[in-house]
Amino acid sequence: MKLTGGHIIIAVMAIVIAVLSWLLIYVSRDQLRFHDDEAEEQIETGSTASIEEGRAIVRVDAQSQAASGIRTQALDGARYEASVRVFGSVVDIAPLLDLRGQYLVAVGEQRALRASVSAARLDYQRARSLYEDDRNISEQALRDAESRFQVAQARFASAQSREAVLRDSLFADWGPVVSAWATEAKSASLEPLLSRRSMLVQLVFPYELPRTAAREKLILAPVTARSEAVQARFVSEAPRSSLAVPGNTYFYIVKGADLRVGARVIGRVATDNASIDGVIVPNEAVVWYAGKSWVYRKQNADTFARYEVSTERQLGDGWFEADGLHSGDQVVVSGAQLLLSEELKFQIRNENED
Repeated sequence: MKLTGGHIIIAVMAIVIAVLSWLLIYVSRDQLRFHDDEAEEQIETGSTASIEEGRAIVRVDAQSQAASGIRTQALDGARYEASVRVFGSVVDIAPLLDLRGQYLVAVGEQRALRASVSAARLDYQRARSLYEDDRNISEQALRDAESRFQVAQARFASAQSREAVLRDSLFADWGPVVSAWATEAKSASLEPLLSRRSMLVQLVFPYELPRTAAREKLILAPVTARSEAVQARFVSEAPRSSLAVPGNTYFYIVKGADLRVGARVIGRVATDNASIDGVIVPNEAVVWYAGKSWVYRKQNADTFARYEVSTERQLGDGWFEADGLHSGDQVVVSGAQLLLSEELKFQIRNENED
């Protein structure tokens, strides 16, 4: 067959295609080799993740656990007494002390004026006796003595009225118990508040709670430091309501608490509901993902499973959990965030492969 120009062009094009194909295979081989090396490096890290029976699982060999600082702790069993959260704040007692000062001054004035009334009464009685005994004094002198007696009585009545107004103000603003402390010249109950060894706290209870609940055992802590919980002692009902939170208000005394005036506090008051058995999950074991709180429970030497936990019930330095976890279970308290990162890498790889 005779070769023509067209045949030559086709032959050249075939050679070019063959060369390009070879180059493509060569480059792809290098790329595939790179991925193989990367896969080998991932395996060498000693961690893999998967989903088993609907639960996220991360496997990390012992050497990698040690290198990453992964550490676990056994959960302690606990019993949670059913309770209700109540909110409030540390009360500023400066207005109480101001009213107390005014009241004690009024009491002192009243005592002095009572003595003046007694003296004026004696003077008037003496003047009247002299006047009636053959006019031994003038009528004007008798009237002057009577006037002084009436003025003393009026001043004493005014002091009595001022004392009553101040006492009623104390009662209206602070209730019967605290106002009684304030009206005592030397009050053993008020002294710890004056020396700041104790603080007065007002708490708001939901309306649905019976009033008797206020006298139950109550644990209280600052909102910003809930682990610093202390026991509070019931004082009395508080006359003023809270504009921020609706409900019945009560006064409590907290001893030895490092609280500041105006600090927001949260309390838990026991209810009549049955207690619940569970475990305390340490704060450092909790990681947050997708708006929920989780812990990693150690299943065996190199396997960790992610469990959802509740942060609704605080106990000491942790959270009470009644479902899924048991006393003695090992949970990760150092390195939990690393396990979550490994799990998320696994999810991203799966999405890319899909």
